[in-house]
Amino acid sequence: MELDSLSEGQDNYELKKLDFPHSLVKRGGLKAQDLLVLLKELHQKLKELEQGAVEQESLLNVAKELTNAQILKNSNKTVTAIAACCLADILRLYAPEAPYSNVELRKIFVFFVSNLSHFGKTDNDAFQYHFYLLESLATVKSFIIISDLDNSDDIVIPVFDDFFRAAAKNYKQKNLNFLLKDILTQIIDEVGISGQEVIELIFEQFVKHEKSPTVPAYIMAIEICTTCAPILQRRAIQYFSDILLSVSNANGTEELEELKKAHELIIKVNAVVPDLLLNVLPLVQEEMKLDQANVRQMATETMGKLFAHPDTNVSEKYPSIWKTWLGRRDDKLAQLRIKWLEMCVDVYKNHVDLATDIIDCIKLKLADPDEKVRSISCKVIGEIALSSDLKQLDKSILESVEERTKDKKNVVRVQAMKTIGSVYDKWFDSIHAGDKTAMQKVGWIPKSLLNRVYTGDAAVMMALEDTLFTYIFPYNEDDQQRTERLITVLETLEQRQKLAFTAILGNNEPSDHERIKNDEFIKYLAAHFADKPRTLNAMRTFLNQKSSKDMKLLKSSIRVDSNYKQIHKAKDKLLANINEDQAGSVEIFQAIFNRACPTLLNKNTIPHLLKMSKLPKGRRNSAANQKSVTAREILKEMSISYPVMYEGCMKDVIQGIMNDNDSASAEEELEILAEISKSHPGQKTYDRNVINRLRSYVIEGNVSQADSASVVLGNMKNADIILVDLVDSLCDDLSLKHPNLLATLTSLSQFALYEPKLLTPVIDLVLNFIEKTLLTTPTKTFTDSNPEWVVYESLPALSKQKVVGVRLLVNYLEACKDEMEAEEHVVTKTFSILWELLERTCDNAFSDNINSAETSHLRLNASQCIVTLTEYNKYMNELTVPKFERLSYTLQDTCYYVRAEFAEFLMKGLQTGKIHSRYYSLLFICAHEPEAALLKQIRSFIQKRLSLLDVKQDESTVLDSSLVRLIHLLAHHPDFTVSVEDLEIFAQYIKFFISCVANADNVSFLYHIVQKIKLSKDMVSDELSHNSYVLSDMTSLLIKHKCNEASWPLNAYTGQLSLQSRLYRSLPSGTVQNETIKKSYLPQAFVEKLEEEDRKLGDKRARSATTFENKRARV
Repeated sequence: MELDSLSEGQDNYELKKLDFPHSLVKRGGLKAQDLLVLLKELHQKLKELEQGAVEQESLLNVAKELTNAQILKNSNKTVTAIAACCLADILRLYAPEAPYSNVELRKIFVFFVSNLSHFGKTDNDAFQYHFYLLESLATVKSFIIISDLDNSDDIVIPVFDDFFRAAAKNYKQKNLNFLLKDILTQIIDEVGISGQEVIELIFEQFVKHEKSPTVPAYIMAIEICTTCAPILQRRAIQYFSDILLSVSNANGTEELEELKKAHELIIKVNAVVPDLLLNVLPLVQEEMKLDQANVRQMATETMGKLFAHPDTNVSEKYPSIWKTWLGRRDDKLAQLRIKWLEMCVDVYKNHVDLATDIIDCIKLKLADPDEKVRSISCKVIGEIALSSDLKQLDKSILESVEERTKDKKNVVRVQAMKTIGSVYDKWFDSIHAGDKTAMQKVGWIPKSLLNRVYTGDAAVMMALEDTLFTYIFPYNEDDQQRTERLITVLETLEQRQKLAFTAILGNNEPSDHERIKNDEFIKYLAAHFADKPRTLNAMRTFLNQKSSKDMKLLKSSIRVDSNYKQIHKAKDKLLANINEDQAGSVEIFQAIFNRACPTLLNKNTIPHLLKMSKLPKGRRNSAANQKSVTAREILKEMSISYPVMYEGCMKDVIQGIMNDNDSASAEEELEILAEISKSHPGQKTYDRNVINRLRSYVIEGNVSQADSASVVLGNMKNADIILVDLVDSLCDDLSLKHPNLLATLTSLSQFALYEPKLLTPVIDLVLNFIEKTLLTTPTKTFTDSNPEWVVYESLPALSKQKVVGVRLLVNYLEACKDEMEAEEHVVTKTFSILWELLERTCDNAFSDNINSAETSHLRLNASQCIVTLTEYNKYMNELTVPKFERLSYTLQDTCYYVRAEFAEFLMKGLQTGKIHSRYYSLLFICAHEPEAALLKQIRSFIQKRLSLLDVKQDESTVLDSSLVRLIHLLAHHPDFTVSVEDLEIFAQYIKFFISCVANADNVSFLYHIVQKIKLSKDMVSDELSHNSYVLSDMTSLLIKHKCNEASWPLNAYTGQLSLQSRLYRSLPSGTVQNETIKKSYLPQAFVEKLEEEDRKLGDKRARSATTFENKRARV
């Protein structure tokens, strides 16, 4: 039964035949309308037939007629569209073998392509037939047939062109783009492409539609490349190699433009189908190694963009190319190295896994020989740091940038400061919140920046100030936030940086030069900026405009009693005006405002500082303690630098003093009030309660309280009347047994300085006590340890009393320098005490078992006081030539701290102009200083100061006086002899002088000075003239050796020169001078020894030079 049923089913299965009895072709052709009717009928019937279920012989007639020229070349587009659909069905029904010859097939596929090119160009009726045709060709994969045809590219290329054009029109027809892509993929996979036109058409889509990535043509090109990547890779490498290899060796504009387009295309392709570039990127790698700079740079930029792309991992796929690209950091072209650095930013941001390689390479570029490269390195590191999170931030690279703040080139220093400043600004909130990671990684930056103050370089200071005001203390109208930021920054500083910060504040202090006529003031101002001529011209131009509005704005912006907003408003308005009139001067005026406008510390911050300075109860060991201490330090500094800012807060300061019952925590307010009172001597008045409280501090308070209270009282109005009884009472208590003697002497010392009339009636009593009781009482030491130095706070009470007692006498003389006349015996005795203290040596202290550190402090203070007092006309005669020379011995004191502190005192005085330039000569006495750091500091100071003097040879009073005084000092030194050993020791002083001062421009002048000394006699001691002649010959010889060593010309000096009359007087002209100048006063053994040393040094330099040349040759 089952077999019968199966047989019956097979008999019922018969192939269908096409039932189309009509002819499509007729002599003379059918009318279009008639032909349309027939074709539509045929199309419908063919469409209904299934592949493999039709009798193919029934199709032969229509298959043949459809290829007739009447059909294929019909002018009616609808006719051809339907005919194409019929032909597609014929191919479908005959598949896999077509009923046509290759010639006929070529015509058919050309016909297909022609019809498909009309997408969107005909009416809707035609579109449906085109779509049917497309769908049929795609489904049946009919295009595979053309693989057997010759010159198939003639068919393939128009297909790609038409399909991409159709896709670009973004039809909404469902599956249209899929069908287009499917056919093109079939062609690539099954037919193949022999020419470059197809890959060019694909790449063209990436260029045309890059900015519209949703266009179907763009998406289709990506999908085709992704699907057919293995095949298209070969075409891509061929395409790019043809361009890169042909153009890379050309330098013409057109060729380079083509090369640029190729590189841009590589970047576009990499962004969407990176696999297509499998063998292309090695070509770019080779370009990075070419000699042609423009090609090399283009290739480097291209690879930089590829490595930086966020969605690709080119460096992982091509480690060799990555290594080559990293190597471009050392390219011989600085511009390329700069470009390489700039590209590192995006690579770092988008590929954290490459951070180590990037950072290591950029670090190396911080030491690049080109300053622009170093500068860009700093900038790039800043951009990288700002894009990193705190955990990812690399502290070591920030420290490397910090080293560039010491760079020789200003452009590098400026950028380095900006970089670390901006990083600090970004993470400040985290630092303020106490984040330990932020503190560890960036909290150190303000300290580092403030260290640059010690360079003393005007350009460095300008860059530093700009960084501080832009990043460390940026503009913020909120007074409390600004104050908290100030404290947060300053509480992390150490003493050295705090002093630097104070120095910056010192630049803002109102200057006496403001009262000088304008031209003198601007010269003074310009001297403190890097570009002096430019600053001077800018200021002169500004003043010459005589704009009353601008002058008013200028005054408002630098007034210390203006509030923060007023200052910034005036400054911004003035800069805007300057930008209109003097656009090139804005930078200069911004630098001036950074220094002149009181915005770092402002009166608006005082109330907040006062509040923060109060130590919270129960939190004395907390972080609030440090903030409180810092707030008090700032308040004190403001009282010193800007006392006028306190005008609106005096009530709060005094109230803090009056409300403090235990009197211990009032010391800060007392210190502030003391500084304020100094700025208004003899003007301030206080009510009785305040005066009584201040008097109580003087009588019963500790030393600090007594010191501040006496300053306030001594500077108040009518102090010479109100305080008579207080001073008398204090003098009555002058006794070594008095428990508060140190506080008493401190108060009297301040009264002596600020209101000397109070001391005049009792000065003999005070002088007698200090001279005969206090200073003669030995401070015994009862331990084996008797150090040469301890800090002042660690001295015994009696030692402190002696130091303060001496200061009391000196203060009295200092206060009497102008209006009052100190009695002659007081002056004489005071100076006698000071000179006697210089003789209290540590050796004597050891032998007498008295406190050695005390004698060191007394020697140091005496030396400083002598220098200070003798700067005043009234006391200058107290410093004779022998005493001046005696003063120099302090710089050779056995105690290092005495030497260092006195040298520091002299350098500071010389720098500020508070002491005479004669003291430069004393600094050369430090030539044998055993502490290398101190000697280096002194050498650096002398060299910088002399360079700032910027004097001409005929105006070199500092140079000639220093050398003349130095030779005179050495000639009178008690250790001087003409033995070879001693002369070698003394030669060191001259060598030190020459190393600090001599250069090719002034060496002839210095030599002339020395010869002039040899033509003179010593005015202090005639018998010591011989010593001066010996030293003159020694100096001449050393100058000659220096000229020979440095290849300096030693020409005759033609200018006029007179030596100081207090030191030397010219010998009688004629025979005496001739004999003296011709005679050599140096022992021959010393000369020979010096020449031998010079010869050995020359041989050593020659060997070093040869070795260096040999090393260079091997590189």
